[in-house]
Amino acid sequence: MTHRIIFMGTPDYAAQYLEGLIFSGYKPIAVITQPDRPAGRAQTVEATPVKRTAERNNIPVHQPEDIRDPQWTKKIQELKPDLIVVVAFGQIIPQSILTIPSKGCINVHPSLLPRHRGATPWQETILQGDATTGVTIMLMDEKMDHGPILSQEGVDVAPDETTKSLEDKTAAIGIPLLIGTLTRWFAGTVTPAEQHHDQATYTRLLKKESGRIDWSKCPVEIDRMIRALNPWPGAWTEWHGKRIKILKAHLDEQNDLIVDELQPEGKKSMDAKTFRNGYCQGAQKEQPLSSLFQSQADGSSKE
Repeated sequence: MTHRIIFMGTPDYAAQYLEGLIFSGYKPIAVITQPDRPAGRAQTVEATPVKRTAERNNIPVHQPEDIRDPQWTKKIQELKPDLIVVVAFGQIIPQSILTIPSKGCINVHPSLLPRHRGATPWQETILQGDATTGVTIMLMDEKMDHGPILSQEGVDVAPDETTKSLEDKTAAIGIPLLIGTLTRWFAGTVTPAEQHHDQATYTRLLKKESGRIDWSKCPVEIDRMIRALNPWPGAWTEWHGKRIKILKAHLDEQNDLIVDELQPEGKKSMDAKTFRNGYCQGAQKEQPLSSLFQSQADGSSKE
């Protein structure tokens, strides 16, 4: 039996799931993704990764500015989906759409719900120092990441994990988890389980300013921040009026923070030695970069 599935998603992470659905015989009848947006330094208008994947596979694409506009409820009703699969779509889906498919709307969330509800679960996992995370397949309701759980699978979080590496890890376990869950869901062998709402935690909203490093925090917290905010918005500090992105760092045996890779404003990334040679003078070259940046932040640099 062919199931009429609509896929809703936007970034590369979602595109991987779309490819998984197609490969596994669950090719959607339509894809809904965000509108094309300017991207990169040149601000060239680019299609979303999900749109590009859909077009390569001859799947009709729809790009609402606001999925809550009643015209989209009508459009989806006309498509008569059995199921809607949502992966990082980027807009709030109204109840009027959630109730359309006979088999409901299923969401893929990269955390072990109810922990880390919200838009930045990978980042929050690292910021909180979690040892494990995972993927949850859930049946959507009108509240954010609140609906009953259909399946979950966990994965370990490495000490040097970044948001990108954690994204890759969760996709690797999440795609087969989604496929298996869909098979059992259509067969009627899955019993949705209510979340433990009293244990829910929520992710924080990240903005560009969220990347400013507070050097008064302990090195463990700063290390987590650098890894969690890589690649966006990036952890950064200021050095003589210029913004410096801290791309990579690590903790030594004494839990002191060692900066490994940086990117000065308007320049290419460089290792710590190159930065010292080009931007530090005299005795500064012998000081740990974290100490120099701390001094700059405190306004106590003698240079």
